[in-house]
Amino acid sequence: MLDDFTLNRASKLPYYHQVYNYLVNKIKDQKLKKGYKLPNELELCRLFDVSRTTIRESLRELEANGYISRGRGQGTFILKTFPESTDLKKVSSIVDELKQKGVNTDPKVLEQKIIDPDQRLQSILKVDAETKVLFIKRLMIANNEPLYITDAFIPRDIIGIVEKKYLENLSFTKLTEDYLGLEIMHKKRILQPEVPDAHISEILQLDHHEKKVINYLRTFWIVNFKGQKRTIYFEEFFKSSKSRFIFES
Repeated sequence: MLDDFTLNRASKLPYYHQVYNYLVNKIKDQKLKKGYKLPNELELCRLFDVSRTTIRESLRELEANGYISRGRGQGTFILKTFPESTDLKKVSSIVDELKQKGVNTDPKVLEQKIIDPDQRLQSILKVDAETKVLFIKRLMIANNEPLYITDAFIPRDIIGIVEKKYLENLSFTKLTEDYLGLEIMHKKRILQPEVPDAHISEILQLDHHEKKVINYLRTFWIVNFKGQKRTIYFEEFFKSSKSRFIFES
């Protein structure tokens, strides 16, 4: 069942992401069904001819995206066949929706810099270690109160450096579609609870009873850039007491 994998050693795509893609395709094709127990790490190393570190990175990504469940001493099992939900497919820009409802919004750019992607970002953005990434941290203030933080990760060859006035006046949707002229072909959002660290708590001005949990939203966009599919990634941190999400399919 897992004997038709071929590692492309010449590819710029990290080995662990090649393994990840292979297993995801097997799950989507229902060749690996819910409840199927994957071989142990050593056996997977042998099957895929990669290191144990590579296998662990692949499994970590599969678990983070809801494809598998792992338990010490129990093994690794396929969790469900199609973990991606379409529940949020009709959700547009949060910034634009707030403006439409008459909410006074005031975006503040806290940081903009070029970074080297770590292995996690390479996997998410599907880029190699040589590709520079533009990192933008923006705080959204609504009705004079911190509402949420956005961390945006965009391959630099797609966007370059953006003038601050555009980041403070445009939603990321309008920045992508209108300013950059890119078509957003697909959107995926994952909402989950998260315990904020001290930095997030300080920016959002969380008081003691709010610090236990916040809403953490991960967003993946596939855009059409010069005829190629490229990925833009966002992480957003919302005050639980001030945010509400409506899921609609």
